[in-house]
Amino acid sequence: MTESETITPEPTDVVTVTPTHPGSHASFLHIAAQKAATYRAILKIFFAAKEHFEIALRASEVRDRLAALSVTPPGVETVIDVTQCLGALCEWGNLSATRDVVSARTISEYLHPDYLYQLTHAGDMAERAIIFYEDGLVRPGELSASALHDIADTLKELDEILALSDLDEAKAVHALMYLGERFETLVERAQMFVGNLQRELDRRAIEESAFLALKEELLNYLQRFVKELVSTTHRINESLRLLDAFDMEPLLHAAAQAELAETLSPSPALRARTFEKWQGRWAGLRGWFIGTAEHPAHAQSLRDRALDAIPTLLERVRRMHDQRANRADRATDFTTLARWFAGAPANNDLHCLWRAAFALTSSRHLRVNATTLEAWKALDDDARPSWENCPPYIITIAQWKRGKPAPRGAPPGIIDRAKARAALREKAAAEANALHAARAALAARTPCALGNLPELDEPGFEILLDAIGEAFAQIAPRDTAGEATTADGGLLVRIELPAPRAELASIHTTEGILRGPDMRLTLRLTDEHPAA
Repeated sequence: MTESETITPEPTDVVTVTPTHPGSHASFLHIAAQKAATYRAILKIFFAAKEHFEIALRASEVRDRLAALSVTPPGVETVIDVTQCLGALCEWGNLSATRDVVSARTISEYLHPDYLYQLTHAGDMAERAIIFYEDGLVRPGELSASALHDIADTLKELDEILALSDLDEAKAVHALMYLGERFETLVERAQMFVGNLQRELDRRAIEESAFLALKEELLNYLQRFVKELVSTTHRINESLRLLDAFDMEPLLHAAAQAELAETLSPSPALRARTFEKWQGRWAGLRGWFIGTAEHPAHAQSLRDRALDAIPTLLERVRRMHDQRANRADRATDFTTLARWFAGAPANNDLHCLWRAAFALTSSRHLRVNATTLEAWKALDDDARPSWENCPPYIITIAQWKRGKPAPRGAPPGIIDRAKARAALREKAAAEANALHAARAALAARTPCALGNLPELDEPGFEILLDAIGEAFAQIAPRDTAGEATTADGGLLVRIELPAPRAELASIHTTEGILRGPDMRLTLRLTDEHPAA
């Protein structure tokens, strides 16, 4: 009997062998069955027994453990009821049954033995998949800043290992496998977080107090992660570019072999698939942090998505405050009107409500024909009849639809705004080039002390203030140096504070004189490689 065969006991003591196919997915049929709750409870008992190294259970033992549960599932009061459920699970391939002839004490028990039930491999895998699915539903997504730092530190460590003349392959493989685990954690949790965030933003009916309580925490969380993402992504990019100088194929092959070290007789096809998986992991890691013109980096997309969520959250809070101040909004009016329509007693009441709410009836006094003209002539000039009794007045179709007559002549031409858009693009490109040139000019004068900088123009002065502010935010109370990246990721800044009683430095600018500690300043564009 092979491992892919399932033994199904019948009441007549005849054992039926039903082969299970790997692609049939019959092990999941119990989820949609009528006694799904009972089947799930039984399989949880078998899964827990396997965790305690209990190989097989009898029907009576299963019945006793079901009775000990805090909530006993229905339909398992007797051993016969449990045996029927176990037989159905054997048919689906979740369990297998074998005759218990070892524990027979009489001839009758030997001729008609009980059955021992145990989880099959398919049943075990199905149970693990269901547990993984249920845990994933309740687990909240998160943007893991710790995973980012672990990836940056591991890449730096891997670069140092590969740079040694005597390569420690075991240590390099260990670092690569840890890197793959942390990268998968980062991607999985980020995707889950973005999906949950979008669903939260798309929800229309949400408790106002709960959303306002979540808003403050979520905004702080997004801002902290974006800051960590900008600074850490630059470190990761530098490490990945340094690793491009090494041939990673032998290391990826060694990692694939290490993953299959405990596999019994892996086939060549399995080895090839594992090696391709590691190649895909490495390519995915590079694509996640280093993008191209055609395919931007996923880290940049995640940063843009997080930044877009901040104004969306603020806009939603503003709308909530507006609705709190003025409850007579359009959505509330239409909802109330819909209730009135639903509660109208008769069809005529619906028409009256429609006219009172929208007043979309025709205007009889705005139509005219020959008969109307004759009726107007017959009217007394001194009489002032009601508009309901006046003859109708006919207007044109354009007046009827738009409230004004159609203009004469040819229709106006379509305005071509291509030149305006091109001018805006040129202006944006010129501003970006000017900013890049100012940064490059300022970075070329460093490293130097703050007091040694020449007179700065207005753009250079603003760039200097932003860079120093970003670096100061990263300095702990007892540190004397700090390093950071500007908010747009274009400039790397490092400052080294002087002695506590050092003289102040002065910088002349077009807007005045800046005085401050004579710190040592180092600026570098992030798209340039560091000097040797």
